[in-house]
Amino acid sequence: MERREGPSVSAVNRSSQLAVRRSSKLVGLCLRPLPIPVDVFGLEFDLKALAFTKVSARPVEKDFEISIEALDLNERGTNVVDGGQDEYGTQSKQLEVVAGKPLQGDFLLEPLIVNPKIELPLVIKKLINSTFDGLESGNQPIRSSEGSGGAYFMQDAFGQEYISVFKPIDEEPMAVNNPRGLPLSIDGEGLKKGTRVGEGALREVAAYLLDHPRSGPHLLKDTGFAGVPPTVMVKCLYRGFNFPKGYEYASKNIKIGSLQMFMKNCGSCEDMGPRAFPVDEVHKISVLDIRLANADRHAGNILVQRDSDGQIVLIPIDHGYCLPENFEDCTFDWLYWPQAHQPYSPDTIDYIRSLDADRDIELLKFYGWDLPLECARTLRISTMLLKKGAERGLTPFAIGSIMCRETLKKESVIEQIVQEAQEAVLPGTSEAAYLESVLLIMDRRLDELSP
Repeated sequence: MERREGPSVSAVNRSSQLAVRRSSKLVGLCLRPLPIPVDVFGLEFDLKALAFTKVSARPVEKDFEISIEALDLNERGTNVVDGGQDEYGTQSKQLEVVAGKPLQGDFLLEPLIVNPKIELPLVIKKLINSTFDGLESGNQPIRSSEGSGGAYFMQDAFGQEYISVFKPIDEEPMAVNNPRGLPLSIDGEGLKKGTRVGEGALREVAAYLLDHPRSGPHLLKDTGFAGVPPTVMVKCLYRGFNFPKGYEYASKNIKIGSLQMFMKNCGSCEDMGPRAFPVDEVHKISVLDIRLANADRHAGNILVQRDSDGQIVLIPIDHGYCLPENFEDCTFDWLYWPQAHQPYSPDTIDYIRSLDADRDIELLKFYGWDLPLECARTLRISTMLLKKGAERGLTPFAIGSIMCRETLKKESVIEQIVQEAQEAVLPGTSEAAYLESVLLIMDRRLDELSP
C-alpha cells in the first residue's frame, strides 16, 4: 500500500487493482441480543434494546453523556419488520428478523440499527458481510499511517485487497483512545471549529445519506450525485484496534464507528494538476461541500478513478467535519481550481433546485441522528445560499468564496450575514423568523455580487 505524509487520511481508499470478490451471502438485520452486554463509554446495556433505540452523545468536560430514547414497539411483532413504504418512499417487503452470523473466535461486526423501519440496502449488506469474512479469516485491520485519527483498512477473506475503512468514534482526533497521541478535548470541541469529538462517524454517514442521486431523495440504491461511497454505522469487536489499556473479549472493548466502502483509485487530486479534472466532476464536489459546509475539503481527500472509457471520476471521502455548528472553518481546496470559475450546467442547477434542507433534516432523524439546532441551521443556511447563488448564475468560486474566510481573522461573508441576522431579530425569536431575516440579508448581499 502506498503511504504518504499528510494531515488527514488522504489515501484511506487506496488498494491494489485486483478484482473485488463479490460475496453472495447477505447479512441479516442482526437485531438479536448478544451473549454479552454492550459497554459504551462505561455504560452497559443490551444490544437488543439498543437496536430499537435512538442514541445520541454529547461531551461533558472530558466525558460523554449518553442519551438513549426507547422506541415504541408495542404495535409490531417481536421478530418481524413491517413492510410497506415509509415517508421517504423506501419500499420494504415483510421481513423476518434473522440472527446475524454467530460469534466466531473473539470478534464481532454488526450494523448499528437505531430504527426498526430501516431496511439495509443490498450494497451495505454486502459491504458488512465481506468485511466480516475478512475478520473471520484472520486478516487483521491495517491502521492507516496518515491522518489524525484511527482509520483501519479492512481486508477481504483472502487478504489480497481492501474491502472497507473503519473509523471508531473513540479513536477520533482528541478522543479518549486516539492512537496519534493527541490531547483530549477539554470542552468536547473537535479539531475543526463547530464540530464535536465523537460525532465524526455520524457525519460520515450523514454525507452518504444526503448525497442524493439525480433521480431524487436518496433511497440508498443509486449512486449519489457526488459519489460519496456507501457508509454505515457499525459496532465491531476485534483485537486489532487501539486499546491503550490492553485488549480482552469484553463489552467495554466494542467499538462503534463508521464503515465505508473502500474505493479503488489511482491516487488523489493532490497527485496531479487540477486542469485534468472534468468540469462536472469538480462541480459535483462543490455542490456537496457547499451544502454540508465542509470544514475539511482538501485535494488529498478527493480520490481519482478512471471509468471504463478512461475518463477521470472524482470520489469525495473523509466527511467527519461536515455539518458544523458554524461556518468558521469552511475549507474548499477546489475553490482555487480553474473549473470553479465556470458556471454550473443546467442539469446541475436543476439538481440544486431539488434540494430540500428540511427534508434532509428529517431523513437524518429517521436514520437516528437528531441534528442539533446549530447544525440544522448550518444546513438550512448553506442550502439556501447554494440555491440562491445558482439561480443567480454565480459560479462555484463565487458561492464558495462567500463561505470561506480569506484570512484566519477575517470573517467570511456568510458569517457576516449570520451575525447581521442575529442582531436584527429580538431575543426569543422563532427559528423560522430568524431564517427569514437571513434570507432577506442574503438576497441583498447576493444582488450585489450577481453579474
